Amino acid sequence: MPRKEEEAPAGAPEWMCTFSDMMSLLLCFFILLFAMSSTEKRKILQASGSLRAAFGGLPAPYLVENIPDMKQKPEMSRPAQKERKQFYGKDELMREEAHKVKSRNLQEVIQVTGTEQGITFRLSGDLTFEKGSSELTAAGILALLFITEELNQFSKNPVKIDGHADATPHRGDPNRNWTLAADRAYSVLEYITKIGAPSGCVAQDRCSYESFGPYDPLPDVNPNTAIGMALNRRVEITLVQTDAGNGTFYSDPLIKNPRTPLMNPDNFEIKKGQ
Repeated sequence: MPRKEEEAPAGAPEWMCTFSDMMSLLLCFFILLFAMSSTEKRKILQASGSLRAAFGGLPAPYLVENIPDMKQKPEMSRPAQKERKQFYGKDELMREEAHKVKSRNLQEVIQVTGTEQGITFRLSGDLTFEKGSSELTAAGILALLFITEELNQFSKNPVKIDGHADATPHRGDPNRNWTLAADRAYSVLEYITKIGAPSGCVAQDRCSYESFGPYDPLPDVNPNTAIGMALNRRVEITLVQTDAGNGTFYSDPLIKNPRTPLMNPDNFEIKKGQ
């Protein structure tokens, strides 16, 4: 009898399954390479999940939209930028002000330093005032014009003005250095509160002034040398930084400290016997 021909198996050949699996794995591999070239975590998670699913693992997890970081402050419009500066850290603000001073070529007249109270603009007495006088020079007026503009950006912070002098003795007036430092501090106070800058004057209730005379020399200079004396002839304008941006008020209205703006005693009732 003639031999029957063997019937061909139905369906795709066996090698086709192996080839399809290999192509699927290669596709997943290239998708993974493409995802790794991008910095988006979402694509990387989806690609790695697809690869795990191809090997019989769990698929990619369901991804939700990015949740904004609550610690990150949203961008503010330009009118709000000045209010934002009230919350600057002291180091950040000091670097910014020092950069502004240098960009305006005022570094010989103004030195920006950070103190325990806040940010201090230190004015050179020899360049800001006429010799032995409290009259402002042209360089001093330019310096105060700049400082007033900066102080006006922080309308809730107190401003403290300190006058300093060297220890040179004066015949006939032992208090000359102390009074000269006071007069210079008051001249600065008058300028920033009455003349001011294009942005306006500094409010008087924010300001206070004080004279230290020769009794508070700079700690890192020799007060007996010519350079040390020149450095100690100075006026310091301090933008006081407080927790809430306001001055610290004491319960006793007669007490004042550098963190407290000027207060009018007429606004307080003083009990008898105090």
